[in-house]
Amino acid sequence: MFDPASFHKLLKTGWLGRRFWYIRSIDSTNRYLHDMPARRLSHGLVCLADEQYDGKGQYGRRWSSTEGENLTFTIVLMPGEVQGLQLFSLALMYGLKQTVDTMASCDSRIKWPNDLCISGRKAGGVLTECRYNGKQIDRMLLGLGVNINQTTFPEHLQDTAASVAQFTGGQPLDRALFLAVLLNKLEPLLERTRDGDLDLIRDINRCIDGYGKWVSIEVDGKRGDTPVKVLGVNEYGHLLVLDANDDLKSFTHEQVRFDVTN
Repeated sequence: MFDPASFHKLLKTGWLGRRFWYIRSIDSTNRYLHDMPARRLSHGLVCLADEQYDGKGQYGRRWSSTEGENLTFTIVLMPGEVQGLQLFSLALMYGLKQTVDTMASCDSRIKWPNDLCISGRKAGGVLTECRYNGKQIDRMLLGLGVNINQTTFPEHLQDTAASVAQFTGGQPLDRALFLAVLLNKLEPLLERTRDGDLDLIRDINRCIDGYGKWVSIEVDGKRGDTPVKVLGVNEYGHLLVLDANDDLKSFTHEQVRFDVTN
């Protein structure tokens, strides 16, 4: 089981994760926090479950995770009216990349729009959901699943999934330590995102798989006829690409997916 006491001793943040809810088993931490009255929530709250038996993934998929071996949790942000919501997801993925690369012998990459891959296999993913009160964001929920110590996966995921422990020489990781290190790295990244730090955006772009390369692109489920060059994201979190005619185009993350071709 996850050790909350050990986690709190290792946490060095000012506000992120200082309110921490641990639940042994739940259907989905995102769903749980989405339906909760706003008065019970606060900026920086982290809710972690050892088991999410109906975890939510991107595009309506189910996130599969073995109980007690990985990390599945949701961060609550209450930023008010902001632009570039996708940047918060990317900042989380960037912090996750830094943590994984620190604790394992690997060079992970961000796969657009919200996955973290090690050696081409998915080790983590974020699902961002917002609830609004008029034009104001009532809450932003950053749901993250990270494969930490799981070494066997369902047959349909064996070739596409990975865990961090597979890149530590087989040594299991302390999940409380991993989460504390992640949040310690993430807090300043989220603050820089809120402040529109362009240097952070440049750093994130360099970690996106396919950055600066020509890729095959799919927009709203339709595959394009010609490749485009990935230029990264702008200050609004929109993906920028250059087509063969040197025309600049931008897309929201809901619109576009791409595969790296070289």
